[in-house]
This record gives sequence, structure tokens and C-alpha cells, in this order.
Amino acid sequence: MNAADKNSPPRIRTMIVEDQGMVRAFFERWLSTMPRFVLVASARSGEEALAQVEAARPDVVLVDYQLPGMDGLEFMHAARQVRPQLRALVVTSLVDALALTRVRESGVEGYVEKDASPETLADAMGAVADGRQYFSKKFQETMAKEGANAEGVAKILSRREQQVLSLVLGRKTNREIAGLMALSERTVEFHRANMMAKLSATNMTELVARAKQRGLGV
Repeated sequence: MNAADKNSPPRIRTMIVEDQGMVRAFFERWLSTMPRFVLVASARSGEEALAQVEAARPDVVLVDYQLPGMDGLEFMHAARQVRPQLRALVVTSLVDALALTRVRESGVEGYVEKDASPETLADAMGAVADGRQYFSKKFQETMAKEGANAEGVAKILSRREQQVLSLVLGRKTNREIAGLMALSERTVEFHRANMMAKLSATNMTELVARAKQRGLGV
């Protein structure tokens, strides 16, 4: 090791969590061109990534919002129980108000859309690695519009109801939602009933339809 290597700051230990193989491969190749970062783990699901967190000791995770099983935000909540200092940049193609409200309230440090340029991704990763926040222009515009909307999801549904609705729209059953959120099935049913009342739905089909009418969900 030469003097320059000894004086250079340590590289940022980075984990990638992305279920789509081509996208994950792109992130891995892209990261290999970034001198500040070193890839220490790459996973196809939140569950697979969670099993690697303790040994890999990542500083930053580049994580997809939509994952099979637990989603990216659920993974981060669980991962921070193991590694509290872990910082996250969420990437997704979702831009609806419900998804972005969940991102904002999850405590992650950054968000960019999957169609962002590599330059934007580099800026976002750099900000998150430095302990700053980076939320895309589209994210900020959507949240500003949502905040001004008297019928916005955050003004109608509680935070817990928003979480349940997000999982309902992800086609999760009551039992699956209860397991993911550490709730009883009865509590999940209670939240579903409240959501249906607030969104003027008489059954689950109508609840999903009302949510999609508001631009929520996938």
C-alpha cells in the first residue's frame, strides 16, 4: 500500500438489494466504476439481504422499493435493528402518493426513480454516503402536491392504515400483513374496515378501486 492509499478515506461499504437480474447487474457494474464505493453484498430479496447484513456490515444500501416478500422499506426497518447506522437510497418506478408518503415517513435518506440518469444516481449515492438526504425533484413535487390536497392520503388515512393499504394493494393477505407488521389478524381486519369507511368502499374490490382512482398503488 502506498502513501496515497494510506491517506485516502475508507471506501463506503455498499449493499445492493434488487430482484430484477438485469437491473441488479447494472447497479453492480455501475458501482464498480465509483471509487468511493465497494460492493460488499448483493441480494435478490429483502430476506436474502437481511441474512447478509451482520456479516457484510454495509454503510449504505441501494434498495428497490418493490421486492418479493418484504418490500424495501420493510427490509430497511428490519436491517436497522441489526445495523442502526445503515443508510438507504430507495430506487423504484413507483411515483404514486401512497408509495412516496411511505418513503418519506420511513426515515430513509434518499429516493430516486429507476429512470434517473447515472449522474443523478451518483449524486444521490454521494449525498446519502455523506450523511445527507437526496430526494428527487419528482418526489418533492408529488409530496408538495399531496400536502396541498385536502383529499390527500396522508390527511385521510393514518400512517398505519397507509402501511396496510400499501400491502393490500400488493396483494398481501391478512395473515401475510399481520406477519410483516407484527400485528394480529384482528388488528389488520380493523384497519381494513377503517380504510373502507374512510374511502367509501363496501368491500375489498371497491377499496382497491377507490385507491386506484386516487392514483394510489401499482
